[in-house]
Amino acid sequence: MTDREHPGAKTSVFLRAEAERMASLCTGCGNCLRACPMVAFAPLAQAAGADEVMQGVRDLLRGGKANAAALSWIAACSRSALCSGVCPVDGLDPAFMMRVAKMRAMGALGDPAQIAVREDAQLAQRVKAFARLTLSDTEQEEWL
Repeated sequence: MTDREHPGAKTSVFLRAEAERMASLCTGCGNCLRACPMVAFAPLAQAAGADEVMQGVRDLLRGGKANAAALSWIAACSRSALCSGVCPVDGLDPAFMMRVAKMRAMGALGDPAQIAVREDAQLAQRVKAFARLTLSDTEQEEWL
């Protein structure tokens, strides 16, 4: 199956183009990094300077290899979106930029994986358990 035949091919092409656009817009100011609550869980990013971390994020967005500090922060990202309100660049949403960076780092856009992807064998069971909390008995019988 070629990329053109793959069901997600158009999405991958779009996200790669967006990744390049965002990497080009990002000034590397580090405001997003400083606003992020997850930096506390990314010790390599904490120890590095904002310039180093942001350069690694931009390298990854462009399809290259990210440095360890950037990968530490990308892997810790929980999509809180607290970064979005502090970016000085019009047309750049750091939360979306980090989401696409995480996709690239995980290999979801056809790139080699640069961070480990955790497999969750219990995901379906957890989704069903969560659904039971919000669905009526009739909905549960119909959908689960």
